[in-house]
Amino acid sequence: MTIERIHQEIKFRLNKLNSNHKQDFPVEYIDDAINKVINDYVEIFYAGNTMKPYKLGFEVTQQRMDMLATLVVPEVSLAFTNFDTNIYFGNLGALVTPYKHFIRGYVIPEECEKKIPITITRHNDLDLKLRSTNQQPSLKWERCLGVFKNNQLFIYTKDFTPDSIFIEYIKQPTKVFYGGYNSLEFINGDTIAYNTVSPKVTSDIPANYHDLLVDMVVQYLASVIEDENTYNFQREKIQSLI
Repeated sequence: MTIERIHQEIKFRLNKLNSNHKQDFPVEYIDDAINKVINDYVEIFYAGNTMKPYKLGFEVTQQRMDMLATLVVPEVSLAFTNFDTNIYFGNLGALVTPYKHFIRGYVIPEECEKKIPITITRHNDLDLKLRSTNQQPSLKWERCLGVFKNNQLFIYTKDFTPDSIFIEYIKQPTKVFYGGYNSLEFINGDTIAYNTVSPKVTSDIPANYHDLLVDMVVQYLASVIEDENTYNFQREKIQSLI
């Protein structure tokens, strides 16, 4: 859907916004609501743990993969720096396409052409795994450990040196913009933020799921205006779709 169609469908399904019963929301507010729900959408269908009724994460089913397919950035080279002996890090904030969630990654060592998978590890488990013969990094057994710190990916090796590091990830979704107004970010000094001369921007989640996005926005707005009937109707409808 275009951003105009998304707005129109939201107003149509919420039913009472364009009537004497409820006052219409300005386009700025609807854009903010859409952008909030898009972020919720990514969190729900990537991790599957944000809202109890929708517990099913990315790649659990083909549908979940399809729901985020346009946000997947495949096999990007991550520039890295030697931090300490057998420890390297790459700045995720420096990626050209803004990073949101890690999917997978691997290291190509200088010593050979193997692809060593990066196993993401909890901080509490890192020391134990680094000491464990069966879990520590190993060129022979093709193991490498990774942890996230301050928007950086730290890579732990042992008997090999990285030649290159590649990651696949979910990107930050593009913020929608209906157009014709200055965003709060622009008003507050961000000169590259959306403003009155910016073009319209629609959502970059897969087009097949724009209809679901509309339903989720309507559910969110129904909660804001305390329209319990619409909220419950949309909740049941969304659950039946996913």
